[in-house]
Amino acid sequence: MDDLNEKENEYELNDSYILKEDKLNLIRIIKKIYNEQFPWADSVLLRCLVKNHYTQVIENMKEEDYRRDITNTDIDYLVSESM
Repeated sequence: MDDLNEKENEYELNDSYILKEDKLNLIRIIKKIYNEQFPWADSVLLRCLVKNHYTQVIENMKEEDYRRDITNTDIDYLVSESM
């Protein structure tokens, strides 16, 4: 049983460096995508899809790039990056 707990801890997602508002915005965007793409899906399936997508985004995110982006206050930079 201890081996199972160790494996779960090994695969824990580290999103502690991400601002709460950014986490919430990301989840809202992902939920919107799946609600529009799969209107027939029940809440359990949607929750699994959203959680999986969120996990993939965070795993592929580079912490140092994120930290640099949130400290950058250059509006032109932010507008050009998001479009």
